[in-house]
Amino acid sequence: MNKLYIFLPTLGYGGAEISLSRVAEFLADTSGVEIKLIVAKKLKHDPELKITNSLKVEYLNSQKTFFSLFKLLLLINKEKPDVIISTLPTPNFMVTILKKLRLINSKIVLREANSNYLNWNNSLINKIKGKMSIFSFNNSDANIFISKELKENIEKHLSNKKNIVIYNPVFTEDFFQRANEKVSEINFKNKEIWITTSRLEHQKGLDLLFDAVHELKDVKNFILLVIGDGSLETVFKNKYSKLPIKFLGNVQNPLKYLNLADIFFFPSRREGLGNSLIEAQILGKNIISSDCPSGPKEIVNFFKNGVLFESNNLNDLVKSILNIELKQGNTVSNDLINEFSVARISEQYYDLIQEVI
Repeated sequence: MNKLYIFLPTLGYGGAEISLSRVAEFLADTSGVEIKLIVAKKLKHDPELKITNSLKVEYLNSQKTFFSLFKLLLLINKEKPDVIISTLPTPNFMVTILKKLRLINSKIVLREANSNYLNWNNSLINKIKGKMSIFSFNNSDANIFISKELKENIEKHLSNKKNIVIYNPVFTEDFFQRANEKVSEINFKNKEIWITTSRLEHQKGLDLLFDAVHELKDVKNFILLVIGDGSLETVFKNKYSKLPIKFLGNVQNPLKYLNLADIFFFPSRREGLGNSLIEAQILGKNIISSDCPSGPKEIVNFFKNGVLFESNNLNDLVKSILNIELKQGNTVSNDLINEFSVARISEQYYDLIQEVI
């Protein structure tokens, strides 16, 4: 293999973009293969990931991801990568339809990180999205799923069985260095520090957590720190303005805040895996997570740490908070941590690609 290209919609701070850029950077430095990120559109108002100089990046400069289809086709036929990896529904469909129509000859590897299959039958639009996703997975050369449950549930719809589970590369070489950075602007003495790291969207179940805060504000002494932004930020800030909640927005180093947590919350209604949940596990935090599909149960069971509550059940969440036994200084074995290391995950990607070739 001489060339590996990775097609992304943007270089924003999404889990898919972070995961694949980490893999790309590692392989660019170690594999001897030419690695390039192909990015459909450049973000104008939101921050982009910082990419090392060893990794090539090419923007297609389209307004929308799908509008980059023709530019993508020209680029692939000009530079002829051996393998193309893509992630997220639209990029997956784009590269697969080009391959199906025999307009490109590259091998196609798709990565699925979302539990979108739960919505495939909810409306006409979602049914169409489901058909497109199934088409993509059935016509690729291999598919990567980021949790076992995700693979098992989507594989039921597929005739293509060239599927593998590869976790996200969460543990970086500077992980603990970043986690131990000092947080000077926050000092809540004699309060429990609760933290959640999430996009502020309905899927993430934050409204449920905020309602639990309302139920417990006169029962426990705590502050909830919320890291992340999203379309519901203004709604949440207005609705829950009188509660002990502090919205921090997107921060450059969430690990240093996460390391302060007495309890880390992961209240999602559905999830692919949960990078922040894995980060909290590596730090040995007390964890309360929903049991939603597809990844949280797997991570809680993998680390043998955390309390699961019934997804979307406020009473069960409140009960879990009241009954949790807080522990300090939980230690996590290096063997568990290394299952999510950038080096290990990147090697698994490389081995799969070599098999596909």
